Amino acid sequence: MSSTAAFYLLSTLGGYLVTSFLLLKYPTLLHQRKKQRFLSKHISHRGGAGENLENTMAAFQHAVKIGTDMLELDCHITKDEQVVVSHDENLKRATGVNVNISDLKYCELPPYLGKLDVSFQRGFRVGEAV
Repeated sequence: MSSTAAFYLLSTLGGYLVTSFLLLKYPTLLHQRKKQRFLSKHISHRGGAGENLENTMAAFQHAVKIGTDMLELDCHITKDEQVVVSHDENLKRATGVNVNISDLKYCELPPYLGKLDVSFQRGFRVGEAV
């Protein structure tokens, strides 16, 4: 490698490292910090999937009752264009039937199982709240 090529390589690498360090340390050099319109301290994922049967009204009502700031849910569309609240597109985990929501009409959807595995906590199952 010639000395000119080595110089360009080292100066480019050095410039990259210095720029990366500066932007990591001072991110507002390029972009101003966004003003938060809403500060959420507690988000109930799937309505509190570890506490109640996920994505059910019981789960959402419980989350609101304990003071959650935000409810998180996922929606999918059925074959007849109805909106379904479900974390998974495939219903195998929630109903035991290996089918996608988009392949069924709303009236064909199978019922939820009485207990569901909580996917972010292996071996943990949650049943419907009383």
